Amino acid sequence: MTAICGVWHRDGRPAAAEDVTRMRRALAPYGSDRSAAWDDGAIALGIGLTRLLPEDRFDRQPLAGRDRFHLVADLRLDNRAELAAALDLTPRLATLADADLLLAAWEKWGTATPDRLVGDFAFALWDAAERRLHLVRDLLGNRPLFYHHGDRRTAFATMAKGLHALPDIPVAPDPFTLMDCIALAPRRGPRSFFVEINRVAPGQRVTFHPDGRIESVDWYDWDAPRDLGLRSDDDFVQALRTTFDTAVAACLRSDEPIGSHLSGGMDSSAVTASAALQLAQRGQRLSAYTHVPLPGARLDQWGDRTLDEGPLAALLAARHANIDHVRVDAADRHIGDDMDAQFHAAEYPPFNLCNQVWMTEICRQMQRRRERVMLVGIMGNATISQQGVERLPLLATTGAWPSLAREAIALHRHGWTAQRIASSTIGALLPPRLLDALRRRFRGKSPPRDLLAYAALNPKLVENPDYRAHLEQLGHGLHLPSPRSPRAHAVSILRHTDIMGLSVKGQLARFGVDQRDPTGDRRVIDLALAMPPHLLLQQGQTRWIYHRAFADRIPPEIRTQAGKGLQGADWPTRIEQARGTLVAELDRADPIGERLLALPVLRALATADTGTGSVTDAQRYDQRIKLLRGISVAHFIRKAQRRND
Repeated sequence: MTAICGVWHRDGRPAAAEDVTRMRRALAPYGSDRSAAWDDGAIALGIGLTRLLPEDRFDRQPLAGRDRFHLVADLRLDNRAELAAALDLTPRLATLADADLLLAAWEKWGTATPDRLVGDFAFALWDAAERRLHLVRDLLGNRPLFYHHGDRRTAFATMAKGLHALPDIPVAPDPFTLMDCIALAPRRGPRSFFVEINRVAPGQRVTFHPDGRIESVDWYDWDAPRDLGLRSDDDFVQALRTTFDTAVAACLRSDEPIGSHLSGGMDSSAVTASAALQLAQRGQRLSAYTHVPLPGARLDQWGDRTLDEGPLAALLAARHANIDHVRVDAADRHIGDDMDAQFHAAEYPPFNLCNQVWMTEICRQMQRRRERVMLVGIMGNATISQQGVERLPLLATTGAWPSLAREAIALHRHGWTAQRIASSTIGALLPPRLLDALRRRFRGKSPPRDLLAYAALNPKLVENPDYRAHLEQLGHGLHLPSPRSPRAHAVSILRHTDIMGLSVKGQLARFGVDQRDPTGDRRVIDLALAMPPHLLLQQGQTRWIYHRAFADRIPPEIRTQAGKGLQGADWPTRIEQARGTLVAELDRADPIGERLLALPVLRALATADTGTGSVTDAQRYDQRIKLLRGISVAHFIRKAQRRND
């Protein structure tokens, strides 16, 4: 894991190295094992390395090649062997850092290089011959990269604080990005959470030219058809199993002990099981961390969701003698008690302060155990365990009526009501306004479909037609159709937000823990997008291919549970405990917060009694979602202006 930075005076002015020295100093928390820079007068590049991979001991960045290319990279390449074979470097592979492979790849393939890489990466490459600066990020954005582009200078850095080290770049929150953050709208375009600082979007290459032009290219094509040469259902089942194990193996590259986040769900269970099996072959152990509710806390009884995932996780852990199962209730932690530390390390407003409590506590416990890698399964809902109900509207729109009838009958036999089947089939086809009306008619007080209904936005913004039009353009808002195919649903999940890289950097800076997600591996994503829809929903069984691929690894209690897990189900008690912190944060809100947030509503919610009976839909959306996300944004706005009052 590396923090990178650089400055290019496009007008030829020297002394870029002075700016890079300031930037490296600001980025030191993300790369303290080794610091270095390259200086060519008008352009300078810098890095700060944290050694997390065995090959990092060979890392000598910044790198130079052919007297033309100069590279700084923050990366973990997961297809090292394949790259080395294609580059005729296999005999030297054991002594090559990932950055060495990347530079060799660029020397051979140029701008086509990113599409050949598997792993998490953000890198900057200076082409001295053509006087161009290329900034590139991986397709999910698991490594952040930001830039500031002025009339005469271009600067880039892993984190915004690297750019804020330059005295002429203002330190202030970007209201437009924060509005979309509050609304949970998809991230599109270059804006970041800070003014005058842009992001390289996931899956994008941004090229800067001497005349000031900026060229942005999406190197990963989400819409391209994929044919992996697999023909039978059994071929796909075997491919999922082997591809997934390969992705997990790549995430196990470490000289330090490894941990995993193990909920009672399918994705983290698959990750943990695969890791445990592979580590057992090496004689190594795996710590599996499961969040459990506070003892005696009032829990949110939300439908058929599992409120305490500890017992389900224990079933998976019991299958592996090399798993140390650790239950984490974070009893001595409170909502908002480390928001300042979170801001300084990650520089974004967390979407879920309730879950932030136990996520942070898991990292603390890993740090005490000297574990440097945390495996997660965050993207699994879009790759290995997609439910597949979007196959129903796909069958309807393609006129496959016999197949639709067979699946509807089979789903009914599996316990689905006729209303649920009809809603899943027709919901994506009806005009959204009509669908909303039908839902209110048949469900009564159902959860709001529109995210704005429980967003903490100022009502004036919600009612603004220009902002509504902006949300509609992003594919988000009050009246939008649901995805009409499993593939469209998967892509919408994978492309929705861009905070994962910031979260990973925050954990690294605070606890020295590197988060890795094999369910978001490029090879797993390509396989998921190539799957025929019937592999997800077949004969009334949702997640059909998951059950076939992992039946021998995942306990049936986990694979067949009716509802999802509800992590942070103890939020009513935690909000009561943190009430003073929440009210105090709102009292410190400034004019930007007043303009963006529904502060009167939030103040009322912060002081309202959460009650003693069952949690209502209104309480859940108002307090856990609207209140806590609003508090998070209010705190970010204050800290982003360097206010500590």
